[in-house]
Amino acid sequence: MAKTRTPHVYSYEKDGSTLYYVTFYCKQWDGTNKKIKKMGFTRQADAARYEQEYRDRLAGSPAMTFAALCDRFLDDYKHHVRESTYLTTRIFLTNHILPAFGDKALTELTPVMIREWQNGLIASQHYQPTTLSKIHAALVVVLNFACKYFGLSKNPAKIAGGMGTIKPAHDMQYWTREQFARFILSGLKPEYVAMFSTLFWTGCRSGECLALTAGDIDLEQGIMDINKTITKSAHGFKIGQPKTRNSRRKVSMPKPLTMILADWIRRTDARGDDRLFTRDRTTYAAALKQHAQQVGLSAIRLHDLRHSHASMLINLGTPPKVVQERLGHASIQMTLDLYSHLYPDKQKDVADRLSQYF
Repeated sequence: MAKTRTPHVYSYEKDGSTLYYVTFYCKQWDGTNKKIKKMGFTRQADAARYEQEYRDRLAGSPAMTFAALCDRFLDDYKHHVRESTYLTTRIFLTNHILPAFGDKALTELTPVMIREWQNGLIASQHYQPTTLSKIHAALVVVLNFACKYFGLSKNPAKIAGGMGTIKPAHDMQYWTREQFARFILSGLKPEYVAMFSTLFWTGCRSGECLALTAGDIDLEQGIMDINKTITKSAHGFKIGQPKTRNSRRKVSMPKPLTMILADWIRRTDARGDDRLFTRDRTTYAAALKQHAQQVGLSAIRLHDLRHSHASMLINLGTPPKVVQERLGHASIQMTLDLYSHLYPDKQKDVADRLSQYF
């Protein structure tokens, strides 16, 4: 090990090649000094840059690189969101954003630079509008983190403006009761009948449905207790808390659905914490698509069965507040934003009633 002219950087030989490592002490957030050592650099400058970026990252300077910011952001973010949200955001950063801005200092990022990057993604025609919108949202949230905690004066991604579109609610697909009846009577396996009927007649999310256990179903009262969900994790999938506080709810089931679930529980001899539906989401989605095509129906997603339930409730004249509670939305505004186009226009009814008072 030989000292170089660069402070804290040393050289060493490995397999006939000269490599470099850097070692230094750095004060941590709790006031303790920690010895940092990083080996394997092919150039002194790279070793020195590692030390500077490490100190910038720890200090939270706007001079830190975007890559250093992402490290700090992800370390924090994973403690505040569901693992599936964290993993999705990390993928967008790693695959789409860091290759473009990773080596740039935060102070070097400009709205024009971001706008030109957006134009490149759009021109490539490799991404759906909804994907473009999510990539931009990931960049915005990271730079918001820099503005709030590390002294970045403005968020250049906000100034640059968004790209892509969030899929409008009126593009959602749904089946009517008659279409669903045609589908469910097409010779499906009992497991699929139980799964798809649960989604259609309760409006629960697919992750909530996959997490259901025998103990969640009160067959005597006809009540389903939705208290957990399945989400993606680094090692596959895991069962955890529902999406929001309002997602934890008890849903009354129509009698035919209660009978279907009673039959499925009997067939599987499921008890207590035994899950009712043990296949993965992809398998159920494929079965839904395959059988829909066999009976001449438009193929829809598992989540569209939830939309179908909402549409059915609205057509039955169910008040928006009840629809919100049944679907487990965080607010009634969310319900109205998603399904307002399905509510009948009441303007003429109001005008007719007012006319009676003239």
